Formats: sequence, structure tokens, C-alpha cells
Amino acid sequence: MRDHIGSPRMGMHGVPPAGRALVVAVVAWSLAWKGASLWRAARNGSKPWFVALLLSNTLGLLDAVYLFGVDRRHRLAQLEEDVILAVTGEPEQEGHSDET
Repeated sequence: MRDHIGSPRMGMHGVPPAGRALVVAVVAWSLAWKGASLWRAARNGSKPWFVALLLSNTLGLLDAVYLFGVDRRHRLAQLEEDVILAVTGEPEQEGHSDET
């Protein structure tokens, strides 16, 4: 179809229902991964990852790399630290103290 100027119209009018369902599924898949990875990057305070994930559109691939690779290492390190603190009974360190 063409509009009154002669340029092709944008839209999914000629796409069969199965094609429309595929597009909706891909968009939902991508949004789910993007939402989860952005949420986790923000909670971890990882600004470079947050920006990279926000600006990329890789159908969830980069998001999955962050969630299952980078964030998993961060979570394992935090768990290891929590276990050490629980075993030793040491209080959590909160930066420098004024004690000498």
C-alpha cells in the first residue's frame, strides 16, 4: 500500500498472524531479558554495564551474558564474603575508621 504521496506505508498489514505472533514473542523475550539485566546492573551499581545494556539491542544475548556471567561472579564473591564473615564473627568493614 502507498499513501497519497506515493511512499510505502509502515505497518504490519500484510504480515500473516503467525508472523505477527513471532514479532510479539521476540519483543517480549527481548524486554524480559533487558528488564532483568538492567534491574540487576542498577542494584549492583554497575554504571558501565547499565549503559551498555541500555544502548544495545542484541535480542537478550548481551543481557544473558551479564546475568549469567558477570553478575554471577559478583554474587559468588558476595556470598563468599558473607560466609567468611559468618564463620569468623567479624563485623562487616565499612570503609576507613578514625581509629589508629
